[in-house]
Amino acid sequence: MPQLFYGHILSEGVRIQYYRTGGQKPPIILLHGLSDNALCWNRLPLVLEVEFDVIMLDARGHGSSGLDARGASPLVQAQDVCVLIESLQLHRPILIGHSMGAETAALTAARLPKMVRGVVLEDPPWQESSGADGARREKKLADWRAWLNDLKQKSLDEIIAEGKGDNPLWDESEFFQWAKAKQQVKLEALDWIVQPQPDWREIVRQIACPGLILTGEPALGAVLTPPVIQQVQKLWPKSKTVRIATAGHNVHREAYMNYLREVAAFIKRLGK
Repeated sequence: MPQLFYGHILSEGVRIQYYRTGGQKPPIILLHGLSDNALCWNRLPLVLEVEFDVIMLDARGHGSSGLDARGASPLVQAQDVCVLIESLQLHRPILIGHSMGAETAALTAARLPKMVRGVVLEDPPWQESSGADGARREKKLADWRAWLNDLKQKSLDEIIAEGKGDNPLWDESEFFQWAKAKQQVKLEALDWIVQPQPDWREIVRQIACPGLILTGEPALGAVLTPPVIQQVQKLWPKSKTVRIATAGHNVHREAYMNYLREVAAFIKRLGK
């Protein structure tokens, strides 16, 4: 990137770090997934900065952002994005989020229906309700904590090597920031997994702007299933879902060119 500025906002006393390409251009906010950081977006900002002012946020407890007793719940993270939009006086931004960041983007768009121009949600963590949902989330949290604890005992090079072994479809350029993010993230931020999750059905009912949902194949790790997608389409008529067969949960890493093509087409449809 020719230039990348950085700064921070204060959201109810918590320092939230952001990076920004700047310029008098329409704004796009990028919101990363759990255990990543703002710079994990890697190649995408390089393409978007030609026409947009790209703002990348370190979520609470991730990267250089702080964390307080309220944790990093979906509602708290959405409030952080609302504060960012107001503090930087961003006019009708487009929101792009992955996984946890997709949940944040959707909540923000629902909360600010007249202020968000469009949203791109990459495999948001929306599932059909289950009676064992609480137990499933607790098990998932325990697994994530064990995995991250193990990584934090390793050197940066060792984390990179493990990432390469687990993710053979990723571009070589992905692994350095991915590994750095694992060193930076606070274990307490993982509590997002078990913190209260708003009903995604209520969220999508309230989104007024157009949306693009990008997902992969459940067999490869994607979260969204066909029944959930069908419900989303009924509740959010302005949304379009694209399933990319060669990707799993990390669509922007596992099928970058397809991801970029769909995002570019969506932005073009939004118009000026």
